[in-house]
Amino acid sequence: MGQLTDHQRCEVLRIVRNTTEADKVAPLSEQVLLAVREEHHANSSEPRASSVHSLAYAGAYLAGYAHLERPMNGKGSTAEVATDPSHRRAGVATALIRDLEQALEPQAEALRLWSHGDLASARAFATRHGYSKVRELWQMRRPLQSGVSSLPPVLVPEGFRTRHFVVGRDEETWLRVNARAFVDHPEQGRMSRHDLDRRIVEPWFDPQGFILIEDIRDPQAVLAASHWTKVVAGQDPRTSTGEVYVVGVDPAYQGMGLGRTATVLGLAYLRQKGLTEAMLYVDADNGAALTTYRRLDFDRSGVDIMYSRIIHSPM
Repeated sequence: MGQLTDHQRCEVLRIVRNTTEADKVAPLSEQVLLAVREEHHANSSEPRASSVHSLAYAGAYLAGYAHLERPMNGKGSTAEVATDPSHRRAGVATALIRDLEQALEPQAEALRLWSHGDLASARAFATRHGYSKVRELWQMRRPLQSGVSSLPPVLVPEGFRTRHFVVGRDEETWLRVNARAFVDHPEQGRMSRHDLDRRIVEPWFDPQGFILIEDIRDPQAVLAASHWTKVVAGQDPRTSTGEVYVVGVDPAYQGMGLGRTATVLGLAYLRQKGLTEAMLYVDADNGAALTTYRRLDFDRSGVDIMYSRIIHSPM
């Protein structure tokens, strides 16, 4: 289906809450939750990937939800599924995924499915239905306030300065650098102005926690690196977690240690706010990033798995 009604949105969010409580991990990513919540008031004409919402009912009760994102090139569509715990092992997830497979364009080659938390039920489903693991995303955490939470000194190279993101001024510059920094990343590298704007209006957005590093040797003060932190609104800062949301370095400035500098600046900001823990997501095959984060005392705390299956053979 194309657009969710307000009632359906509420029901999908109810499934997300129930599933998160049962599995101790959210079944849907931030990107999908934004897609669920935003369509009613979306007014952007910017071209972007299209969304397909699939609903499974048990009588009048919404038992499951699936989201399909089809990229502009029609290949490598990505899906996420949430089934209400009270209706598991009843074929709901299977029916939803079959519905998504049928919704793929004829030129689409594969369907990719995220399993948040690497659940045993997802592994079993993948085995039964011919899906193979193609990507592993780690969640890593470190304390911020305990005795082992010391941070290295912040060393901003000579000729560089730091400042905070300014809404209405820095969007396009940051997007250009972000696209270059994540040119090969399947999600972050395609972030659009629409994607950025809808995060800026989220309750958790804090420009003070969006740190920019600029090269002031250039009269135009070129953006070289940044660290966008995230703190979910409403958390008690004494017992809550801040996220290393996006750390990016322009490839022209690689090798200068700016990624580490930006990371430490963001961690220091999160600690200053009184948060007790920092977390982040990183691909398991990103050796350079893993080395940086391990040296900053991050340890793996969870894993998400992406499975994939060829649905339509290439023409």
